[in-house]
Amino acid sequence: MALITAEQLTKQIKSRSFSPVYVLCGTEQMYIRQFTQKLFNAVAGKQPSDFNCHTFGGDVDLDTLAAAVQVVPFMSEYNCVLVSDIFLDRLDSSDAEKFKAICKSVAEGSVLIISMPTYVPKSSTALWKSVQKLAEKNGSLIKFDKPDDRTLERYIAKWANEHGKLIPRVYAAQLIRLCGKDMNLLKNEVAKICAYSEGEEVSADAIDKLVNANLETRIFALSDAVLSGRGDQAFQILDRLFAQKEEPVMMLYVLSNAFIDAYRIRVADESGITSKTVADDFDYKKRAFALDNARKSTSRVSTEALRDCLDALAQADLKMKSVPVNQRIHLEQLIAQLLMIAGEGKK
Repeated sequence: MALITAEQLTKQIKSRSFSPVYVLCGTEQMYIRQFTQKLFNAVAGKQPSDFNCHTFGGDVDLDTLAAAVQVVPFMSEYNCVLVSDIFLDRLDSSDAEKFKAICKSVAEGSVLIISMPTYVPKSSTALWKSVQKLAEKNGSLIKFDKPDDRTLERYIAKWANEHGKLIPRVYAAQLIRLCGKDMNLLKNEVAKICAYSEGEEVSADAIDKLVNANLETRIFALSDAVLSGRGDQAFQILDRLFAQKEEPVMMLYVLSNAFIDAYRIRVADESGITSKTVADDFDYKKRAFALDNARKSTSRVSTEALRDCLDALAQADLKMKSVPVNQRIHLEQLIAQLLMIAGEGKK
């Protein structure tokens, strides 16, 4: 039991030789979601029962989780417990110790899957480090990091082939420059340009007309419209994102990050802390410009309103991951709520 690769995880799934604990994490969220679903389906089965299948997310009730990992499988080979995007950063020291104890005490016949498809804890968080070490010692840790440009180019060529098209390497490289390294976004863009292009090869015209800036840029435009009170524009951007088949969970994740950037720089400014210090402390690296952009877009919104927006985003995220919802309506309601908060909280 240790740090394993995606290939080793696939072998475990095929052989049905499962570890008691899995932690799936990293920066490439498409891989995390895909392999989490494969692992969950393999452990829980095609028609999982409520007795042998338990799912958690966000702010987890640790007592309920502790009970779930102790369930003995009934008329099933395994008891599956899936914990997605648990907010480890919010656990106090007592709950942190309780969570670690849960990871160590998974009953025989149970499989605990801890997956981080959208929420990425800071790598320096002590609890997150401990959870990864526990997985290496007592189960399996799988890290999915973003591939390099050459690997991404091969994926782009593969996706284009699946749509019956060829894509020159120079165009694949251009897509990466325009969209970044998010594989979900790249795959969506490839599908669009293949559908638009005539003939056997993807056209430069399709890329020029259809390929958008990366999701972060588009979501910043959405958050800026919300905080500026431009409701019509905010809903137009949201409608365009859905038309472009962006994943609602990812949209909510990036939107939440935009507001977190805004709140961080606001609190820093009020405390006399420089942007550079914030960028260094929170590992912004080449994204430091996001803090300056956030400062400008929130200049007319009160700190209290920003806090209320973050609360609304957290509640929306928890609801989306906890109960079945119409994701489009859910996000439209969220945008309306954020517009109201920002409007009432103008300086």
